[in-house]
Amino acid sequence: MANIFQGMSMAAQCVRAWDEQLRSSEWVDTDVFAEIFDFRNINGKLEAAYRKAIIKAKNAIVNALAQQGMCLREKRSPIDSRKVLTAYPDYNKDPLHNLRIMAVVEDALKKKSVKKKSAVRLTYSPSYRDPKEHIFHPHYMRIYNGRQFVYGIYENKEENKGLPFVALPLDRIDNASLTREVEYRQGDAKYYEQQMRDIMGASPNFKDPRVLDIVLRTHNQTIHKLLLTKPYHHSIREIKPFTDELPGIAPAQPGELTIHVQHTRELDNWILHYGAGIEVVSPKELRTHIAQIIDDMNMRYKK
Repeated sequence: MANIFQGMSMAAQCVRAWDEQLRSSEWVDTDVFAEIFDFRNINGKLEAAYRKAIIKAKNAIVNALAQQGMCLREKRSPIDSRKVLTAYPDYNKDPLHNLRIMAVVEDALKKKSVKKKSAVRLTYSPSYRDPKEHIFHPHYMRIYNGRQFVYGIYENKEENKGLPFVALPLDRIDNASLTREVEYRQGDAKYYEQQMRDIMGASPNFKDPRVLDIVLRTHNQTIHKLLLTKPYHHSIREIKPFTDELPGIAPAQPGELTIHVQHTRELDNWILHYGAGIEVVSPKELRTHIAQIIDDMNMRYKK
């Protein structure tokens, strides 16, 4: 599905105008668009086209919000009851943020010729640090665990901190725009696909890129089936099925699964998410690491 913010068409212009007004005003009156698009100084045919596009743009925003389980607020104008005022949900004043940022990144990447591609000037807010402006060369986009990321390199090599690439979540990017201030530095999408193949998470473990052959023991039938029917990584395989309890005859027998991935923080979180339902059998270093996390948690809860 096409990004409603992308491009320079009249439709995209109207979507961006709606979004800007909805983010900056408590309630939006469609009369504001007459000033934005200067209806006084354009011919009647063009004005009619804009008015039609403004209605379509609002519908496009309604559909985009519906995909996220949200909707616009509307009320009658206290000045003119014939007019309907519109607002974003009161619990989210910028619900289409990621879609808007994604449009800029997609615009930067869509050109086939490297000479026509653009870097992106953006403001990025790392965890617990102040926002900072960068020039960024986007190479690849990916969704992990419902969160959208753009991969690439900063123009300032020091900001890459010696890493081959960085991953920026779209929800922490603001004020993104294309820039021709620098020559675009190309990346290879296939390289990124290969880098992501053996990880569970947003980025590889650059410090220790080894791929571990991990054996997990399942102590819960529901969890065992879930990990097979909703695989969190393409390498998950069953090596021993979970055997149901035979009342009065035999207890349930745990199952076993394998997964081949790098050791990342997201892997730890995934394992711990299932509590006592799964157990790391091997490798020993990962089993010891998870056991230490559990011991630390246990000590905190004993205080």
